[in-house]
Amino acid sequence: MSGGPRSTAVHRAPLLAAAVLGGLTAAQFVHTVRDRNRWPICSNNMFNRVMPDRLPQLRVRLRDGDRWTEPRSVYGLLPLEFFRVVDICAAVLLENEDTEVRDRFCRRVVQRLNARPWKGFDEVAGSERPTSARGFTGLEMLLVTVDLADYSRSTDSPLHDRQVLHRWETD
Repeated sequence: MSGGPRSTAVHRAPLLAAAVLGGLTAAQFVHTVRDRNRWPICSNNMFNRVMPDRLPQLRVRLRDGDRWTEPRSVYGLLPLEFFRVVDICAAVLLENEDTEVRDRFCRRVVQRLNARPWKGFDEVAGSERPTSARGFTGLEMLLVTVDLADYSRSTDSPLHDRQVLHRWETD
């Protein structure tokens, strides 16, 4: 029973699969070279975006005993993915004007950093850790401007136009 219609379809299946895979691979390559993202065909550039030359970003300073740290990213404030930490801090400290809510948030963050630090994993940054025996005693949230022409990711500097959004210290 060789050579029937079913036998021909079985022999064509690998060729069809190879053709589809080859076509998708070619589409992926073209999208990558052209720097285009047409999900679900091509996902290489899924998180790619054009950014302005100067952009605002959140930074935090922590009072470690009697001294304030240099401004640093907010990623180590909460045991969540870094992008969620930024959104939460922005919601509480940029979009919200209620001082009591801001103070409560800062107090809880500092208490958590002092009492239950965590290790980094996947997209979660490790917690900020105090160096003094007293632990963290304050938190200052800043809005800074990063100029991509002179900014260095390795040093996280320079930071321009520092504006204090909120400052909380223990009583």
